Amino acid sequence: MAIHTVGQSRVFVNQVGRGEPLLFLHGVPDSSDVWADTIAKFSSSYHCIAPDLPGFGRTYAAGDFDYSLESLANFVEELLSQLRIAEAVHLVIHDIGGIVGLAFAVAFPERVKSLTIMDTTFFTDHVWHKTARIWRKPILGELAMYLMGHKQFHAAMKKGAAVMTDQQIKANYDALSFRNRRLLLRFYRALDPAIFEQWQNKLKGLTARVPTRVIWGAEDSFLSAKLAHRFSTQDVHLLDDCGHWPMLEKPERTYQLIKQHIEQVS
Repeated sequence: MAIHTVGQSRVFVNQVGRGEPLLFLHGVPDSSDVWADTIAKFSSSYHCIAPDLPGFGRTYAAGDFDYSLESLANFVEELLSQLRIAEAVHLVIHDIGGIVGLAFAVAFPERVKSLTIMDTTFFTDHVWHKTARIWRKPILGELAMYLMGHKQFHAAMKKGAAVMTDQQIKANYDALSFRNRRLLLRFYRALDPAIFEQWQNKLKGLTARVPTRVIWGAEDSFLSAKLAHRFSTQDVHLLDDCGHWPMLEKPERTYQLIKQHIEQVS
């Protein structure tokens, strides 16, 4: 684990193992820790890389960090360059990390060997869940974010993923510094679904060329399972009795699906 400088950001990266590079990108309100158990299973055969994204966890990002899709794509490319990863990566993405990862994959398709998509969006007609809609509104978003205490946060997380431990929830909450809360609001406000319009057709072209598998919690209350079938691939796996966090709620099944997919490509 180390800190790497990417632009004006000081990025925390968990790197474990040797072999083909396997890049994990986390969602909200997580950090790279959400992949810890998955990485432990892959690290004997793969070079696992999991950063805390700008505004999350232990990564320090400038208050004016640019959350446009172009900037996010360049951030991932620059991070890989800093890590001296020259070969194409197996990319595993979830939630907001899905948007970051798909922007990167569309902009730098030659850098992606395989793609595993989990519970995310990249579509102009997407309607954000209630909390995200509140965060996107000026003033109201600030009030909701800054008044969010541990008790409220814990209840919301337990409702979304009962399997998440109190320790995991506390770690996520502790990482929500006031700086990170401000950045999270900037992130969501930059993600007007209209921005995906010029990227959607490129995504179709990408998934036609890059082996793509979709893994999705059938009971996801934040991102409907209907979205799982919109990534121009027939390789879709809906996990029963699973919500928004397949890697936590169905860890063994999720691991096996990722492993099978990347082994078919390697």
